Amino acid sequence: MKFRVGLMLSLGLLGGMLLFASPVFAAEGSIVKGSTPIDQGMANSKEDITIYNSKIAASFAVGSSNYWNMTKGSILDVAKIEGKNSDGTPIFGTDLVNDVEFLNNYWTATDAYKGTDLLEDDVKITYKENDTNIEVVAKTRYYKEGHDAPMSVTIRYVLEDGKDYIKMTTTMSNPAGNQAYADMNAGYSISTLAANMYGPFGWYPDTKVTGVRVGNDPRVNEPMANFVATYGQESYNQTYCVSVSLTDADTYKGSSGYKDIYKRVTVAGGQTITFDGEMLVSDTASTTPIIERNIENMKLKADTISGKVVNNAGKPVENAYVLIYKNGAYVANDDTTVVKVDSAPLAWVMTDAKGEYSFKLPDGTYEIHGEAAGLTPSVSQRVTITDGKADKNSLAFALQAGAHATLTVKDQIGKNIPARIEVLSDAATDIKLLGRTVYFTNLVNGQYVADFDVPAGTFSFTASYGADYESKRVTISDVKIASGEKYVNNKDLVIPELVNPRLNNWYNMDNHQHSSLGDGATPIDQLFIAQIAAKLDLNLVSDHDSVKNAEALVEMAKAAGRPVLPALEVTPGWGHWGVLNVDYSNAKVEATPVNPSGTPGEIIGEGHAMDAVVVVHHPYTDYGFFLNRDGVIGGHDANSDNFDLLELQSTMDLADASNMDARALSAAMNMYWNQGNKKFLSAGSDQHDVTSGLYPGIIRMYAHIEGELTTDSYLAALTSGHAYATMGPLFTPAEDVMFGETYDVAKGAAKTFHANVQAVNNLKRIDVYSMGKVVASFDYNTTEPVAFTYEMKNDGTKNLWYNFVALDEKGHYAVSNPIWIDQFDTSGIAISRAQFVEKLYMLSGEADKAAAKETEMVFKDVAADTSYAQAVVWAKEKGIVNGTSTTKFSPNASITREQMVTILYNYAKAAGKDVSNVEGMAIQNFNDWAKTSEYAKTAMHWAFNEEIVRGKSAAILGPKDTATRAQAELIIQRAQ
Repeated sequence: MKFRVGLMLSLGLLGGMLLFASPVFAAEGSIVKGSTPIDQGMANSKEDITIYNSKIAASFAVGSSNYWNMTKGSILDVAKIEGKNSDGTPIFGTDLVNDVEFLNNYWTATDAYKGTDLLEDDVKITYKENDTNIEVVAKTRYYKEGHDAPMSVTIRYVLEDGKDYIKMTTTMSNPAGNQAYADMNAGYSISTLAANMYGPFGWYPDTKVTGVRVGNDPRVNEPMANFVATYGQESYNQTYCVSVSLTDADTYKGSSGYKDIYKRVTVAGGQTITFDGEMLVSDTASTTPIIERNIENMKLKADTISGKVVNNAGKPVENAYVLIYKNGAYVANDDTTVVKVDSAPLAWVMTDAKGEYSFKLPDGTYEIHGEAAGLTPSVSQRVTITDGKADKNSLAFALQAGAHATLTVKDQIGKNIPARIEVLSDAATDIKLLGRTVYFTNLVNGQYVADFDVPAGTFSFTASYGADYESKRVTISDVKIASGEKYVNNKDLVIPELVNPRLNNWYNMDNHQHSSLGDGATPIDQLFIAQIAAKLDLNLVSDHDSVKNAEALVEMAKAAGRPVLPALEVTPGWGHWGVLNVDYSNAKVEATPVNPSGTPGEIIGEGHAMDAVVVVHHPYTDYGFFLNRDGVIGGHDANSDNFDLLELQSTMDLADASNMDARALSAAMNMYWNQGNKKFLSAGSDQHDVTSGLYPGIIRMYAHIEGELTTDSYLAALTSGHAYATMGPLFTPAEDVMFGETYDVAKGAAKTFHANVQAVNNLKRIDVYSMGKVVASFDYNTTEPVAFTYEMKNDGTKNLWYNFVALDEKGHYAVSNPIWIDQFDTSGIAISRAQFVEKLYMLSGEADKAAAKETEMVFKDVAADTSYAQAVVWAKEKGIVNGTSTTKFSPNASITREQMVTILYNYAKAAGKDVSNVEGMAIQNFNDWAKTSEYAKTAMHWAFNEEIVRGKSAAILGPKDTATRAQAELIIQRAQ
């Protein structure tokens, strides 16, 4: 291409303004300013830029936010150039990635520095066109509390003429005299766009993991483990692969949706460290071009392997895959255990229309074979390359016909049930475009059937439906399927139901699941099916900053007669938030109804404004709010604590105090429950690919719901605390006690907790926690229900609570919400709105009359089985309460003195008492009378005149102050 020489354009972000020169266009490639020309691209701001040559294009987030709301300046879109239009302009292909960016220390976002948001307000982006390349430079800063100053982080991207890769060079410079930025894991990240991912070599499961040591780690010493990639189907007959590599990479973090490759570094004051990387775009799903770039960059000795792939009739197979394996290794994320991997997938190449292939490999010993969709893999052949010379250079592979499997699953009474089917085979593929290891039953003519292609070989099929919770997995093994065979099994996969919590009104859901948007890899119809196969009682989707798939899921659930919970994950770089029951009505116009650039309080407020429940997702991950809170603008504002629930995930290990879920639970206990603050638990898998090891329902909430299971009744149970998080063990409390409740117990007395506790994977222990510590432990060894009893004694501790944690033989936990114990008539603890209304209800004598009446939901946040539900219904019907909004009562909110008096006034009026004594000016002599809300003034006059309420002192009335339980008891006594 012909680039203009010496042109420099500045795209510096300055107070929301961007400085631009006009775009220029050259014959073969150049720069486009504004909305990306890449098909289905996300860089749609007028300030964004796209660079391209004759082969590839990339769009940068200048005005648009980084997809993860991390630092701006990253690559949002990547595409192949598919040719030229008749006028000579390039044809930009479809976007192939979700995001490519440099990360400073895993996914930990920069803190704000001296009130400046370094994520968005401190980024300067420039580009320059030279004779043979275009370069884009993003100048950013990275800061963490405890340092005097931020580091300067400069990322330089270079696209050369005619190349299918972009060189990426990043420098991290720590100012002289500054404290060291120690133990950083910095490098390049790529996230998929609803496709597949690979890498790094030596580590290739879909398991979500942080801190695996690979590549240049001296215990591994594998130069080919320096890249990660996303690959997939661009169109019906076109595939692609986009990779990022890092010289001297030694650390990996990733999942099925994103993969990162890092160097572990410490940047001392006055030091600069450089990170040399590359993004390569291949025009097929082949990964061998990455190996060949490594050979070139590292100047390795290598040789060429070529050949042909044919079918059993001897005809060439187009788009077959030739897979290359070699022995690998990695260091587990304990940073100690070295794991040797025999025959790990290194790379693969696709055949052309003639069935032919060719690639280069460096010195080493390899196992190579061929595969293709619908066919059985070939026999593997060994190749050894020594000093740049292969012992054989030509390999031919013959593929035999494939086979087919049809399976149905039944319960113990012969009823056909949905299921997840896991497949193990001696002919399993590592190319996800060729086949999966997990399938789901689909509803076909009224029957749940799993129907899929397999290669010939020996198989085991494992079926699950509510496994680990209500049943166990069932496996049939040593199933031999011949080439061309259609295998059918309708009798051997039988899953007995061992426990059914629904019989006791317990229903379950996984509150955090992704579909096909962003880095999710699951089509929405497959998510729906997978949730049914997991025996989840609702359906839910919660994609990153988009509700575009919500309507489709809602329609599927309605057609199936299932309750559905449209949700959203709001993803600022410093912390992710779940919004349960999100408003998706404007999805066709606006992807997200909640602005991810807001402060914590603003995000929570926007969620609550649509009557949604707001969850702090994974509070202590790199991108968790609690981990980053000190550096977040507004992170400690009063409204930043207005969220409803705290999430636990399937990584939970309470034996490890540093575990992120152990830290989240500790925060719930010590920051909130010990203060009497009812922040309850949520549970979410955060799955992005239903066929991966992180699947729907791997962790879930069981919630107690009286009456019909609906979206509202489920959310009311969660916000009332009538729920527990679990990965297996089940709690069934007795009718007289419930998680989340507060019980009036005299000091020295006790409330008895009765519950059946069961684990299909063998119950091993129940721990009792109180005030953040284990106070009792009980050991078991049984799969039968345990009748568990514990005396929750009131020892006088303020905000005293108890909760229960069960552990099964697989190391899976169940964690209950707390139960509070207090003596109300002497308590200095604030009384809640629900507790006060319940006191009046009991006083009224109406409680006995309504005992047999089924409670209706008059407010969305009042669960029908709460101790106060009937009281709230009664108070609403009598005009005693109106709620804090038309749909919410805010039962757990502390009641203010003016609210308490207003409710008491309405109660007296409803009871036919004389409430006319509202004259006089005496109450207005209090210094803070003007703070009294207009709605409460008549009631306050009445209560003061009747000597029901008095001033807190001679000068202070305290209308907005919270009332304690003891004060409420006294005021009710005065009113009688």
